Amino acid sequence: MLQHSARRQPSFQILFRETPMSQETRFTLHAEQALLDRIARQVAEYEWPKTPAGAGWEMGVDPATLKYVAERWTHGFDWRVQEARLNELSHFKARVGAVDLHYVRIDATGPRTGVPVVLMHGWPGCFLEYIEVGRELARRGFDAVLVSLPGVGFSSAPDQVLGPRGVAALVHELMTRVLGHERYVAHGADWGSIIAGWLGFDHGQHCIGTHMTMASPKFVAGAASTEQEQQWLAGFRERFEDDGAYFRLQTSRPLTAGFALSNNPVGLLAWMLEKFAAWGDPAEGQKSAVYQTPERADRVLRNVMLYLVTNSVATSMWIYRGITTEGPPGYPGGKRVETPTAFAATRDPIFVPPPRSLVDKVYRVVRWTEFSAGGHFPGYDVPDALAADIAEFSANL
Repeated sequence: MLQHSARRQPSFQILFRETPMSQETRFTLHAEQALLDRIARQVAEYEWPKTPAGAGWEMGVDPATLKYVAERWTHGFDWRVQEARLNELSHFKARVGAVDLHYVRIDATGPRTGVPVVLMHGWPGCFLEYIEVGRELARRGFDAVLVSLPGVGFSSAPDQVLGPRGVAALVHELMTRVLGHERYVAHGADWGSIIAGWLGFDHGQHCIGTHMTMASPKFVAGAASTEQEQQWLAGFRERFEDDGAYFRLQTSRPLTAGFALSNNPVGLLAWMLEKFAAWGDPAEGQKSAVYQTPERADRVLRNVMLYLVTNSVATSMWIYRGITTEGPPGYPGGKRVETPTAFAATRDPIFVPPPRSLVDKVYRVVRWTEFSAGGHFPGYDVPDALAADIAEFSANL
């Protein structure tokens, strides 16, 4: 059994401000200086292993790029600066079931033009990838709620592993019981897409629309019948045979992966940097050139640091095991999600969008958008375009 008590208490201070109607508490991010000093020391003192001559991305994370980002971590990245910027946002926690869910509220800046939108990340992402999307939605008249998944960042972990359907139930309770929204739209990428699908399936009376950027092959594979659909599925399996070692480990042995990566800053950076680079927009160019820049290095470091200062590295992986406990892949009885669904087809190089015909068999697709840019993390890559697509979809529901 995975025990929540084994998780170190997060190193941040909570400034409580009760809101009786919604039972939420607002808090300020503040990592303990001793923790920041320890992380900095671990990075500076990391003993680099030998790598084969000429090794690059084909064997995992590129050594030269990893060393560049680690050097930036030591001589240029300041968590206190990042923390101050994050504290400009409105951070809340609410007890939902057995989990304290963290979320950021970005309210509409003018007249509200549609229902609230909940934005959900995946792994190795976090709520950070939706800050600009939330702000753009607010400018367009929508309230945005950026949720940290259970066990990730400032959200506490459950006592046992929890899969995406269980997470969807918690998000639904947050949006309805805590925040008081009778109707809302759910958007997600990666795990967030799967969770959005479950919200539409289980809670369609309140979740009136689902917007996603990924269709899980596990959820659509059984419906593949045409030659085009079968070719897409075969292509995914071939790509995942090369890329999916992380998934197999985190699904089958999440404790081992958690012990290896917790309290190991450079190791975690390598683990996450590889995926951010591999799943990025292929049109961006050569990966090393993209990530050996201060701006892109800082983006990855913000993400890595969020996991480290909250000690959520290990618990963030529980969802991988959790999906195996929720039953066979797909929706019960081969049913379709009848909640109106919008699919944003990005240029994701690994999770290449399926043919629309296949997605139509599993979801009631009412909007399909081909994005000209953006990879697996469009919230980072093309936030304005993603927000516009969500807004236009939501406004027509």
